[in-house]
Amino acid sequence: MGAYASNNWLDASPNYAKNNADKMVVCNAQPESYATAVGANALADVAMVSGDFTLSSSGDDRRLTVAAKSSVPVDATGTATHIALVDTSTSELIIVTTTTSQAITSGGSVDIPEWTIDNKTPTVL
Repeated sequence: MGAYASNNWLDASPNYAKNNADKMVVCNAQPESYATAVGANALADVAMVSGDFTLSSSGDDRRLTVAAKSSVPVDATGTATHIALVDTSTSELIIVTTTTSQAITSGGSVDIPEWTIDNKTPTVL
């Protein structure tokens, strides 16, 4: 038997992030909760709006592209290793990804490159 996922299922995750993430946070380690993403692990953050996200598809797969952000003010000195999308209204950690390790300094700024989230069609194992 083959594997299948409806378009609604494939679209749900990227749309959820697009519709709910209102802040992107640069972190010094993988946050395990909203509190650590915006607290102990946070080095810099920037507001996000729906226009910062682009939905697309490749065959049956779905992709969410998160826009680059330039000159984001750095609030704490540390080594950036992760980027998190959060919803500040519900205190939810939505998704975390790794980024190229980079030392950043409080009072400076950091550029966050464009990145993508892929929701893949299931395959038969």
